[in-house]
Amino acid sequence: MARQAGSAMKMATNSPIVNRMRLIAFILAIIITFLGAFYLHFAWSRYGQNASTEAIVLAQSAEAMLHPAHIDMLSGDLSDLHSAEYQMAKRSLQRLVNVANPIRFAYILAIRNGQIIFLMDSEANDSSDYSPPGQVYTEAKEEDWIPFQTGTVVLTPAMTDRWGTWISALVPIEDPDNGKVIAVLGIDYSASDWYRALWQRMIPDGIVVVSVLILTFALLRIWMLHSALKDQSKKLAYDEALYRHVFSNAPIGIAIVEDKQFVTQSRYSNMNMNPMFERILGRTNQELAKISWLDITYPEDLQMDLEQFAQFKAGKIDGYVLEKRFIRPDGSTIWTNMIISHLSGSPDRRDIHLCLLEDISARKEIEYALRESERSKSVLIANLPGMAYRCRYDEAWTMLFVSDGCMTLTGYSPDSLINNRDISFNELILPQSRDILCDEWRRVLNQREVFRFEYEILTKSGERKWVLETGQGVFGDEGNVQVLEGIIVDITEQRKSQEQITYLQEHDLLTGLINSNHFDKVKNGIDVSDNWPLSLVIIDINGVRMINDAYGHAEGNNLIAVVAKLIQSCCRKDDILARTGGDEFSLLMPRTSSVDANRIAETINDSIDRYNRTITNAHYQVSLCMGQSTKESAGQSFDEVTQMAEYQLKNRKLLNQRSSHNAIVASIMATLYVKSQESEAHCLRLAKLTRMVANELGSSQGVLDDIELFAMLHDIGKIGVDGSILNKAGSLTEEEWAQMKLHSEIGYRIATSTPALEHIAAYILHHHERWDGSGYPSGLKGAEIPLPSRILAVTDAYDAMTETRVYRKALQPSFALEEIENHAGSQFDPDIALLFVRLMRERINKTASTQDEEG
Repeated sequence: MARQAGSAMKMATNSPIVNRMRLIAFILAIIITFLGAFYLHFAWSRYGQNASTEAIVLAQSAEAMLHPAHIDMLSGDLSDLHSAEYQMAKRSLQRLVNVANPIRFAYILAIRNGQIIFLMDSEANDSSDYSPPGQVYTEAKEEDWIPFQTGTVVLTPAMTDRWGTWISALVPIEDPDNGKVIAVLGIDYSASDWYRALWQRMIPDGIVVVSVLILTFALLRIWMLHSALKDQSKKLAYDEALYRHVFSNAPIGIAIVEDKQFVTQSRYSNMNMNPMFERILGRTNQELAKISWLDITYPEDLQMDLEQFAQFKAGKIDGYVLEKRFIRPDGSTIWTNMIISHLSGSPDRRDIHLCLLEDISARKEIEYALRESERSKSVLIANLPGMAYRCRYDEAWTMLFVSDGCMTLTGYSPDSLINNRDISFNELILPQSRDILCDEWRRVLNQREVFRFEYEILTKSGERKWVLETGQGVFGDEGNVQVLEGIIVDITEQRKSQEQITYLQEHDLLTGLINSNHFDKVKNGIDVSDNWPLSLVIIDINGVRMINDAYGHAEGNNLIAVVAKLIQSCCRKDDILARTGGDEFSLLMPRTSSVDANRIAETINDSIDRYNRTITNAHYQVSLCMGQSTKESAGQSFDEVTQMAEYQLKNRKLLNQRSSHNAIVASIMATLYVKSQESEAHCLRLAKLTRMVANELGSSQGVLDDIELFAMLHDIGKIGVDGSILNKAGSLTEEEWAQMKLHSEIGYRIATSTPALEHIAAYILHHHERWDGSGYPSGLKGAEIPLPSRILAVTDAYDAMTETRVYRKALQPSFALEEIENHAGSQFDPDIALLFVRLMRERINKTASTQDEEG
């Protein structure tokens, strides 16, 4: 009860009402204390004023007993000691000190030579404090001068000099005739005695003030306690109402138990068991009064309860918590979380204790379901075809849980990977996949998606396996990734099967090269600025159909396979070679200029030539035609590049004797060779010479092929000229010359009417134009003449001069070159003419040097 009262008082002193009363009491205490202090100050001032008045009155009375005439007769030096006036005045001062006990010193001051001196004092001549006549008062203060200056009485504050600290009363002694101050009577009171007397007078007043304060504070304290108790009574009434409401409506069962029986009646209170306790057990208060808790405890839980209850009764434990089952009237059981503890502050004996029950049947059902779920999950995980995991989201993918499938998948036991004991999972991932895997996880976690990714791992035995990982992040309340969970399965066999299928879909079975469909995809993907210049070479095998017809398709296929290997052997690391037709290949070369592409094409031709030299049967020798084009910038579409390569390939086929496209050219040239002196050798020489010059000028492969075809067919129009004119040994008449000039126009019409030749028709038309404009048929001059026509004009003149004709013998090459130099700028383009002369002289000199070495 004392503890309860103390607790109640403590609560009361902390209430808002009490705090408010404390503030009021504090303010009242300050006011009363201030009034008491004011009263004491007033009393002190009053007593001080009274003492001052008494001192001044006493000093004035003493001054009245002195004779001013006697004082005025004193000289203020030692000679006064023998005068009767001095002796009389000194005796008066000594009687004053002896009669008025509080007075310590009495003395008379005068001014001599601007200084205050002692005329006499009340001390005996042999006293240590004695001041002889004429002694200068060196400690004189401003207050000591006032009586001399104003003639008024002065009571000084406490002042210190060589004799101590004093309060002095100074009374002027005036000449009765003229009122002039002739001296000042001083009376000194000890400052300590003066204040001690004042304090003695203040004692009754202090006692009164202290008594009033004590009484006031006592009344305030009583008032505060009364108010606090009044407030506490209200609070206790509220708490009791709140307790009754909480007890009756608590979501847990509450009951008072005596030993093994439920308490249903008590002399202190009727609140011994709340309704929730009755509902949990399914029994009323009256029913529980007739039974003990032993009767309704589930048998399997009884022993454990009794053991702990025995320790509780023996005082070994203060209480205990137990999950146990009770039997309800219908025979069903209910799971409860039971708390047993002492009833603190109970007036009854120790056997009384508190029992709290919480219905946990629903939680137990959930726990059972979770256990079953965990068991099922464990069975499922144990039989998964891969490895289930839970790991941290860090660089090592630190595993927190790994299923037994880890051994089959990686060769490592699950414990080896847990917390990176022997190896981290990141170390199993092939290095080239690690950064990609991190980036993909980062992406799906940012978007809260499911992770799905395929990559390779290296097992403990060194085997490489393809795995498929599917997982997701587990996020905390703040959105941060806590762990990752998922499953990793072995897809090596599926991957191999898929790779085989993909390989068959993308590759040509005969050559092993990528096929046309896949080449189109690769071509679109590789056409980016980083790969420019991007060159394309289209390669066609001549005569495959003839081999198929003569020797069977097996031989034709063998030829195609051989050519594929030969071409592939000339390719670089980043080059892409595909079989894009029956006898056609396409070669993509990133970061390759037109010049480099021509060089690679020549390398392929050289490889073919080396192969052909190993073949004895001419029918099995390989002949290729190639068309090449290069994309230099974004201004070109790759379709245009492809079209240009195909266009060049078509021109090459026209020139290749083993190509079916050559039939047109061959039939026209055959007719021309029969009809005129033009020989195939002459055309071949011109083709070689013109190509040499064009190549030196840096012409593209397409221009070189066009010039070569043009050189072969430049005189194709002569088939329309009478043979007698063509083969006439002497000079031609004007009429005959006019007929001869028509051959360029006839050749132009033949070329324009043949789709395969129309692109060189203009070259044929103007190949007899002259630099100075005197040529035919259009009289073009200078750069108006097409470049191939200007090149052919030089090479044709040289070949004509250096070959024997019916009407003259061949000229020496040196003479022919001089002639060309002489006509540079008139008949021939000067730059081309001089270039041709330089190239031919280099060739002649090289040939002569070689012959000398051989000789």
